Amino acid sequence: MGWRVIITDSEGLTGVGPDCPRTAEPGGPHDFDPDDPDETARFDDHGVYDCCPKPHIECYATNAAYRVVGTLNDCEAEVCT
Repeated sequence: MGWRVIITDSEGLTGVGPDCPRTAEPGGPHDFDPDDPDETARFDDHGVYDCCPKPHIECYATNAAYRVVGTLNDCEAEVCT
């Protein structure tokens, strides 16, 4: 499992959430335009959709969100119940 910076209610890259397994799925919820051949800009890596696992954490600052993601990924943190 990995973590990513997400767009939260503040509409900025200030949140953190687990990677979504459907992020690069052609025709999936993160797909901007299935007919666009430029797949490098085709998928929404930062959006949150119904398919996205939780928790979502608001950090209130972009630089803080990137630091938290780095730390969580470095220590291979996982969601637990």
